[in-house]
Amino acid sequence: MDDFHLRDIERVDLPVVWKWRNAEHIRKHMYKDQWIPWEEHVTWFEKEQKNPSSYAKLFIHKDRPLGVVRFTNVDFEHGTCEWGFYIGDQEAPRGAGTIMGVLALNFIFDTVGMRKICAEVLDVNVTSLRYHEKLGFVQEGRLMEQLRRGGNLIDVIPMALFKEVWEKRREILKRRKLNGDPYR
Repeated sequence: MDDFHLRDIERVDLPVVWKWRNAEHIRKHMYKDQWIPWEEHVTWFEKEQKNPSSYAKLFIHKDRPLGVVRFTNVDFEHGTCEWGFYIGDQEAPRGAGTIMGVLALNFIFDTVGMRKICAEVLDVNVTSLRYHEKLGFVQEGRLMEQLRRGGNLIDVIPMALFKEVWEKRREILKRRKLNGDPYR
């Protein structure tokens, strides 16, 4: 994991983040699945820079950007926040998504001090559901027919991960890695 890290998104990163966020393989799994114009993307970034309840991070392998992790609605009083993420580089090394999750969750729990992370996953995104479960998230319900995509209605699955669960899950993932089982 030494070759991987997170850093704040900077203005110089906007073109690659914009390209990823508008890519079909990313858009189809987002609440807002429409094309985002450049001007709207820049406005998002400028607001993000001033928002004390949000963290936007670029996930990097060596010097190559691979994806984005974002924590929003960071509530220090209650110790909760929401997260979203994606691997934008479709040629990212195998296991990079898990490494991104580990780094991001370590950051938000250990550095920022949250106690609970919330996520919302589209029920058609089975890969994301499995990913969240692998990291220790549990379902907290189901929002029936929450979104309309084309002619289909899609359920949204709220999920959560608590710090104490993450601390145990992190050790399990670490042991698997030490035993030669690659992050997948």
